Amino acid sequence: RKKIIGMALFLVVITIGATSPLLTLLSTLLQQDKAADPVLSTQLISLLGGHWGNVLLQTEVAVSASLILAFASNTAVIGAYHVFLALSRMEFFPEFILKRNRFRGTPHWSIAFAVGIPIAVLVLVHGKIDILGDMYAFGLLGAFTVTCLGLDIIRYRERRGGRATAVHLADKRNANGHAPAAPGGKLADSPAPNHASPLSLFNGHRSPAGTLPEGTLTTIASSFERGVVSLWQRLDFWVGVLTTLLVMLAWSISIVSQPLATAFGCSVALAGMSVAYVNYIRGRSPAVIPYLEGCIPDSLLAVLTAGDYHNDAIIKATIDNAYGRPVVFLYLAKPKVGRVPQLFEVVDPYLEDQPAKDTLKQAALMARKARLVPRFVYRQQEPGMAALIWQRVHPCDVVLTAEQAAEAEEINPDRIRYELTPRGKIAHLLKHW
Repeated sequence: RKKIIGMALFLVVITIGATSPLLTLLSTLLQQDKAADPVLSTQLISLLGGHWGNVLLQTEVAVSASLILAFASNTAVIGAYHVFLALSRMEFFPEFILKRNRFRGTPHWSIAFAVGIPIAVLVLVHGKIDILGDMYAFGLLGAFTVTCLGLDIIRYRERRGGRATAVHLADKRNANGHAPAAPGGKLADSPAPNHASPLSLFNGHRSPAGTLPEGTLTTIASSFERGVVSLWQRLDFWVGVLTTLLVMLAWSISIVSQPLATAFGCSVALAGMSVAYVNYIRGRSPAVIPYLEGCIPDSLLAVLTAGDYHNDAIIKATIDNAYGRPVVFLYLAKPKVGRVPQLFEVVDPYLEDQPAKDTLKQAALMARKARLVPRFVYRQQEPGMAALIWQRVHPCDVVLTAEQAAEAEEINPDRIRYELTPRGKIAHLLKHW
């Protein structure tokens, strides 16, 4: 299946790359008068078919283009109302958008917004294609800019997290008595006499001049490979940044050259952000992160479990012992049978887990009052999941119930401190990394 998909996409790219420039060239050069006409300029491809073929070919091109636009509109409506549903589940949009029709089971409010807004736009612009094209260009370039910028931020955080983890592990090795490597992962050069090399680090014997100890070539090759990988990662990152800058430049030009589209796009974006902000300040569930970019030194990890009576006590104990340090709230949900998603549906188990949203919302509100910087992680309950996050984050304190501490065999703390609360005994697994 993957081969067929890849081959099909490759053929599509080749077809578009070959036919699109050719059709544009023929339509504009061979029909210059029609291309200058504001009405006929929207029918150049079909007119080209009628000019070089017959009326039947011209009609077939027009019908094919109409069907493609109809399919694209249907796809856009389906995608739009699923986006509205996802935003409503994330509590950026009002909850009534999630309501479904009692007869059909369809989200009629979401579909109404997805269809009604384009109809209103068509009425406002009186069906003028050029204005619609300007609006489309503004929205498309704006979406590309936001997407590219978001990806660059994620990749930057990944690189920063990777460097922080490497430095942390290097410091840990140095603290354990191991000699640090030379900068850049290279072997440190040292002068040696002509008759013999220094004592080998492997067996304590002298090696003949001009020879290297066993394993040194492997180390050099490994260092070279790491250098090549690091160079490629840096190049790949900066190529992505360059792409983002080019897209931002195109969007900036569109903003200046198309004032009506800019005014419309900014007004729609402002209206949407206003609705999202109103719902946000009313107290929405926090957004969980799908992954952790690396270790978070000197942090606290709070382990919350679905249906646990002590979750409130764990949250309070974590907030009280944070003292301005970063906090990670890990929610372990009960495993659920995954359902088959609908077409273009945004599926996230967290958005459908109301107890998890309520628990993390409470943690977010308390952290906000304490002026802390929290992170929220949502995972399914699996053996060793808490230990896996513990190894990833490297927290100095893991806050969980005493029963969970007895079962968390994979976590190896330096010492355990217990705290008595009205809800029961809370354990602090303390670790100095």
